[in-house]
Amino acid sequence: MNAIVHYTESSPNVLERKEEDLNPHRRTAVLVGALFLISTATFIISNVLMTPILSSHNLLAAVADRAQLMIAATLIALIEGTATAGLAVALYPILKRQHPALALGYAGARIAELAIAAVGFGLGGLLLVTLSATATNGASSETLGTLLVALRHWTLMLVYVYTALGGLMLSYMLLRNRLIPRWLAVLGLIGYPALLGVSVLDMLGIVDTVAGLGLVGLVPGGLFEFLLPIWLFAKGFNVIALDRMRVARVSG
Repeated sequence: MNAIVHYTESSPNVLERKEEDLNPHRRTAVLVGALFLISTATFIISNVLMTPILSSHNLLAAVADRAQLMIAATLIALIEGTATAGLAVALYPILKRQHPALALGYAGARIAELAIAAVGFGLGGLLLVTLSATATNGASSETLGTLLVALRHWTLMLVYVYTALGGLMLSYMLLRNRLIPRWLAVLGLIGYPALLGVSVLDMLGIVDTVAGLGLVGLVPGGLFEFLLPIWLFAKGFNVIALDRMRVARVSG
């Protein structure tokens, strides 16, 4: 006798289909949350791996001794930049409905961030490894190594600037469109200007973003980028807001 399979309203496949029908952008929300976490995790891992090497007294010798670790940290930093650019690509179809100019500006800021990271973190890190393997222990070699380390610092500050500008645009659009809770969007509107401020002050030599007031300025934005993925995984984007945006676009 052939078995007959009946799908009830409580079937997992039916429930999944219902959820997808109610919120067609659920997968996009999960993707954005995952990219935020990948970006944050790779940034932290890269810095944890690279900072002890770059802060060594004998820089080139330390890089030469741990060249493979240095290369790995550099590649991880590039993953962070790629994930960041992916955020803009994933969010653009949703954000452009109500704010086409800002959505394009956000995408441009994220892509610029990737380009800066590719040159400063990627090329700069690999050049430092090459220099450590080929240079003799001389004053000129150490000076060049120091310059490459300085390039990494300036790159980080520029990345912070573009992150802040892009994040400010994103938080504003999320708030205006009500895609996420108001308190979470407001946290972004507080955190990213703080990040921009301490980045500029660091470039001017007034504060240091690795300690004191400069480090405190990184906290609100970092908290936003930690809480946003959690919310997107758990709740996704506001379905009512998405419908409102779709209707407004059709009627417009």
